[in-house]
Amino acid sequence: MAAPDSYIAEHLSSFLDDFAELIAIPSISTDPGHTEDVRKAAGWVRQRMEQAGLSASVEETGGHPVVLGRHDAGPGAPTLLVYAHYDVQPADPLGEWRSPPFELTREGENFVARGAADDKAQVILQIGAAEAALRTTGLPVSLTLLFEGEEEVGSTHLPAYVAAHRKELRADHAVIADSMMFSPTRPSLIFGTRGMAYVEIAVRTATHDLHSGQYGGAVSNPAHVLARIIASFHHPDGRVAIEGFYDDVLETPADLRAGWAALGYDEAAFQRSAGGAALRGEPGYSTPERLWIRPCLDVNGIVGGYTGPGKKTVLPASAKAKVSCRLVPDQDPADVARLLRRHLDDHGFKDVKADLLGAEKPARTPLDAPFARVCADAAKAVWNVTPVVTPMMAGSGPMHVLGAKFGIPTVMPAGIGYAGCNVHAPNENVRVDDYIAGIKYFATIFADFAH
Repeated sequence: MAAPDSYIAEHLSSFLDDFAELIAIPSISTDPGHTEDVRKAAGWVRQRMEQAGLSASVEETGGHPVVLGRHDAGPGAPTLLVYAHYDVQPADPLGEWRSPPFELTREGENFVARGAADDKAQVILQIGAAEAALRTTGLPVSLTLLFEGEEEVGSTHLPAYVAAHRKELRADHAVIADSMMFSPTRPSLIFGTRGMAYVEIAVRTATHDLHSGQYGGAVSNPAHVLARIIASFHHPDGRVAIEGFYDDVLETPADLRAGWAALGYDEAAFQRSAGGAALRGEPGYSTPERLWIRPCLDVNGIVGGYTGPGKKTVLPASAKAKVSCRLVPDQDPADVARLLRRHLDDHGFKDVKADLLGAEKPARTPLDAPFARVCADAAKAVWNVTPVVTPMMAGSGPMHVLGAKFGIPTVMPAGIGYAGCNVHAPNENVRVDDYIAGIKYFATIFADFAH
């Protein structure tokens, strides 16, 4: 690997320029006002793949496009499929950024920008790793880079695209290049992603808003109803109170939990990364276990009534809440949505709407998958430490599409972000050294996978 490493060192400034150029394109997939920016980013990625020596194309999906890059190593060579995404979350609230969100800014040992950690660094370093191999020792593995433009909106069109191109996307193994490190000094090797059931709860009690002096205390207030609903979702100790919610959850072996306990997880650092929020959750489980192996239910937003400056004495006609349930094997999002509906009915809220807006199934690859050893050895070579094995990533993702649904053994190798990277928040960041290490890491994987 000396030759690719030397190439990476010699061309690092150009890789950083690439990073800045892609960051500057505000490819916000959830905002229709940025549809052309998402397409512009797809075109930029295609062009950069071609410059690296890959064949590349922008593929239509019915939504935002997929960018596909390929290298054919010839008959008998194994095929590796690498997934990443070039779309990003909105940058709001803009006033909390220390620098322009779509301008790559160096702050000490970090790069700061929207998409720096999630997931544009991974897009650039995958291309850079492939280029380093192609321009030096050669790329001994057949490689397919599948970069999506809709991950941040639930990968809406990815399943249909993969199904329609199943033959072309056939691979011996796949990696999801959209993951996190266990800590700033220790990478992770992740074998699954939590699923999600995303539900909108809507309460309406009148056709229009009402004067609180004329009607207050005499009619039902939807904000009050919604508050009672939300309060009913959890027991006082933090456990989800929806009957049947935990019935399909697979238990984790005691020896694996014991191994995690010995890692010395830094809960204080995690709490700092959470802005000082108190640590709380399902009793009987540590913070990493709550993130890795247990499901949860959270309210993501509440809207109802007047929230502007000053006062307005009004009873709202309606109130809404967005609720996300993060799921683990063997939970099914449609089943969880039905349990939530039954919970509302059983608690006297039959007239309240609960619409499933998004569903992603959880996924998990066996911990002894052969390709995992290649990823683990590469991480140890680059970071000089054994990676932490975790069965699930805290967030959701498209692993179920490639792994569980289409049968490609899939893992999430060492990421280059960690809890303090402010993913989806202002001042998102990634460490400069981890960005460089990531290029070397995947160049090592590409070389070792062929042996």
